[in-house]
Parts: sequence; structure tokens; C-alpha cells
Amino acid sequence: MYRIPPGLTVGDWIRQLFREHGNARNFYRSREWAAVRDKVLRDAHWECADCKAQSPAKYSRATIVHHERYVRLYPDEALTISRIVDGREVQQLVPLCFECHERRHGRLHGQGHGESAAPPL
Repeated sequence: MYRIPPGLTVGDWIRQLFREHGNARNFYRSREWAAVRDKVLRDAHWECADCKAQSPAKYSRATIVHHERYVRLYPDEALTISRIVDGREVQQLVPLCFECHERRHGRLHGQGHGESAAPPL
């Protein structure tokens, strides 16, 4: 498991990871991310926020924590659970099931963005 290197902020480390490796995989394998991810999932009782927000509500197990503001673009907010926008609290990290996470990234079959989450039949 990785740790944020001494002397670096999380944002600086993520920028370094993108420069050196082209991705933030080591961040997602870090102790710091694991602790924040687990807190978000526990606080949400492992329920997918998008499924729960449907009408009628559907309850699915959240297994992924999604960054509303992408890590590549906002590395300083990578461990920020929520932030204040126009005087109200907005979730930065959102618990999602696999399907809803793929939908948010446009990767579900038939959406025309990225690869399909399921192989074509």
C-alpha cells in the first residue's frame, strides 16, 4: 500500500503521478485514499447515492467512491469529502454502485462514450 510521500501535499503527489505515470493508480492504492473511501461508504451505509435518489428509490450496494470533480483536474480535492458552494455543502465524494459509476462516466453500453461496461452480445 502506498502513502503520500513526506513533504508533498496530496495534490502535488497526484500531479507528480500523472507526470511520471500518466495516471493516479498509486493514489487509489494509498492508505490515505483507503481511509477516506471507507469513511464515505460507511457513512452512506454502503448505499448507492444515485440509485437511492431515483423515484421510486432503489437500494444498491455502493462499492465505488466517485470524485465529482475529477482527480486529474482537481488533485488538491482528492481527499475532500464535501465542499461549500454558494453557501451550501456539496458532496465531492459520492458512493456509487458499479453501474451508476459507469453511467456517470458514459461507459454503459449504448451511451456512445468510451467503452461499453458489458461486452456486446
